[in-house]
Amino acid sequence: MTIRKGKPEDIEAIASLEAVCFPPKEAADRDTFAKRLHAYPNHFLLAEEDGKVIGLVNGPVTDEEDLTDEMYSDTSFHCEKGDWQMIFGVETHPDYQNRHVASDLLEFFIKKAKEEGRKGVVLTCKENLVGFYEKFGFVSEGVSSSTHGDVVWYQMRIKF
Repeated sequence: MTIRKGKPEDIEAIASLEAVCFPPKEAADRDTFAKRLHAYPNHFLLAEEDGKVIGLVNGPVTDEEDLTDEMYSDTSFHCEKGDWQMIFGVETHPDYQNRHVASDLLEFFIKKAKEEGRKGVVLTCKENLVGFYEKFGFVSEGVSSSTHGDVVWYQMRIKF
């Protein structure tokens, strides 16, 4: 498995991965991914095996301390020199789960954010994933104000 930056020609594979990893109300569409990839290509990483995109992690950098629903569709929140690395999604194709794909992507993304001098990394997740993210040093800050996809989300944060 290799980890690399996403490229415009990856959009179809990215959108397909999202569609199998998230319910329709939570999933981003092809156009949203194209905008994100254009706005913050340095913060859009893919896991690839044998030429197939099997995982991804992405999110903007911002000076905002909390992840808000507006950030999912409005790329103007991205500030390359911002304090906080946000994570919108950590995804692994179902055929490749339990092979450390998500873990490797997270570790790479966290290390990169630290090397770039960020204050930390912020994400939201469903309650059943809080323990998974705690293994990487994230601390739960409780229920998020996010209502993305009509789901209850928990905000998690690592401070450097």
